[in-house]
Amino acid sequence: MRSAALAAGLVALAVLIATTSLPMALAERHPQLALWLYPDHPQALLTLAREERVRLAAATTRAHEEAAAQQAAAQAEQQGKIAQENPDRDGEAAPVDEAPPAEDALAQAEREHAASLAAPATNAAADAPDDAAAPAIPPAAAELPAIRAGLRDIAARIAAAAPLEPSAHRLLGDTTDDLNASRQAMLDAVARSRRETVAAFWLMHQDYERKDYQGVVALAAVLLQTRPALNEYTLSYLNSLALEPEGRAALVAALVRDPGWRPLFLRSMGAKLAASDAPLALIQALKEAGSPPSEAELIPLLRARMAAEKRAEGAYNIWLQMLPAEEVLQVRPVNNLDFARDPSTLPFNWNLPRPMNAFIDLQPRNDTVDGRVLRIRFGVGRIRLGAIEQVTFLRPGRYQFSGEQKGVMSSKRGMVWQLLCYPGGPVAGQSTQLMGAPRLWRPFSFDITIPNNGRCDAQRLRLFHDSRSTSEQFASGEIQFQSLQITPVEPATSGG
Repeated sequence: MRSAALAAGLVALAVLIATTSLPMALAERHPQLALWLYPDHPQALLTLAREERVRLAAATTRAHEEAAAQQAAAQAEQQGKIAQENPDRDGEAAPVDEAPPAEDALAQAEREHAASLAAPATNAAADAPDDAAAPAIPPAAAELPAIRAGLRDIAARIAAAAPLEPSAHRLLGDTTDDLNASRQAMLDAVARSRRETVAAFWLMHQDYERKDYQGVVALAAVLLQTRPALNEYTLSYLNSLALEPEGRAALVAALVRDPGWRPLFLRSMGAKLAASDAPLALIQALKEAGSPPSEAELIPLLRARMAAEKRAEGAYNIWLQMLPAEEVLQVRPVNNLDFARDPSTLPFNWNLPRPMNAFIDLQPRNDTVDGRVLRIRFGVGRIRLGAIEQVTFLRPGRYQFSGEQKGVMSSKRGMVWQLLCYPGGPVAGQSTQLMGAPRLWRPFSFDITIPNNGRCDAQRLRLFHDSRSTSEQFASGEIQFQSLQITPVEPATSGG
C-alpha cells in the first residue's frame, strides 16, 4: 500500500509538473510543445501570437509592395499608350499622372511603432525565440485574411484563459473588422494596462477622427506619461486641437488642472504653431479660466514667435495681453533701465549671458536714487562675456542714450552700448569703447536715430565686450554702470 501510494504521488507530481512548470519553461522557446502539454497556456499563446504578428506585418508589407508595383506597371502602360497615340511627341516627356501623396509621416510612424510594440514591454526582444524573427520569405498577400483570423483566434483563447492580459484584448482589436468591436477591445486593453501604447494610440486617433476631443486629451495624457519616446507624435495631436475652438476648450479643461505635461505641451505648441494665432487664443482662454501661463511657460512661445516672424511685435502683444492690468501700466519702451527689478529670460527685460571668466551682478546704489548698479568683474586671462541685452520698442525719432560709468578695466578693447534694429541691424546708435573711470562716476552718452521706414519698429539694446579676435578677449579689473536714460530729442521725419 505504501508503494502504491508513493507511486500515485509520483504520478500526480509528474502530471502537475508536466501541466504547469514544464509548459511555463517551454512557453518562450517551444510554444507548440507547451500547448501540447497545456492547450490554453497563456504565455505559450502569447509567444505564438507574437510569431503570428510578425508574419502578419510581413504579409502586410508585401501587400503594399505588390500594390505599388501594380500601380507603377499601370502608369508605365498608360505612358506607353500615350506615346503610341502621340507619335509626334517623341522628343517630349510623356505626361504622367501625379504620384500619390506620400503616406503621412505620423501615420507611418504609428504603424511602425505599433508593430515594434506588439510584444510585451519586458525583455522579450532579448528572450524571443529565433523563429520570431521576420520570415525569410514573407507570406503572400493572399494569406492576410487567414493570418488575421488565426491571430484573432489565438487572442480570443488568451483572453479566455487570462482575462486580465491586456495584450490579448489589443490583439483582438487589431484583428477585428467590426469597428465598434475593435474599439471596445482596445478600451479593454487600455483599462487593463495604461502601457498598452498601440491600443492607446489607436483610440486617440479614432477619437480625433470622431471629434471626441476630450478623449484625445485623456489618451494623450496617458501616452505622455508612459511613452515619452513618442512625445513628438502625441503632441502633434494636441497641437492640432489648439487650432479648433472645441479642441481648445478640451485642452483648457485639462490644463487648468495643472497636469505634469502642461509645460511640455505649451513649449511644443509655441514651437510648432508659432506663426498661428491659435497659441494666443489658448493662453487667453487659460487666463480667463484663472490659470494663466507662468513666465517660464510663456517665454518659449514668445521666442518661437519672434524667430518665426523675424519680428518682435507679435510676441510683444502676446506678452502685454498676459500681464495683469496693474503691471501693464508699468511697461515702458525700454523696461527696467535702472535695473531696479531682477533680470529674467523674458525678451523684454534684461537678459544676462553666461560668461566665462567674468561675473555680472547688481549692487545697491550709494545715493538716494532708485535703481541699482550694473557691475561686471573680469578674471585674469581670456574672457567670454556675451551680451547683456533686451528687446525695446522706441518710436521713430532721435534720442540720446546717457549714463555713468566707473571702475578700472584693463583690456585692448572696452565695453560698448549699442542699439540696433531687430533682429540684426542696421545699427541705430552706438557708444565709444568704455573702460570705466578710476575714482568718480563719469558720464557718457551717444545719439540714437530710429528711422521711420517700418523696418525698425523693434530694437535690440545690448552691452558687450567689443573684442574682435582671440588676443583681444583678455581683460581684468571691473566696470560699473548706473543712471541709464534714453531721452527723446526730436521725432523722425517720414521715411527717415
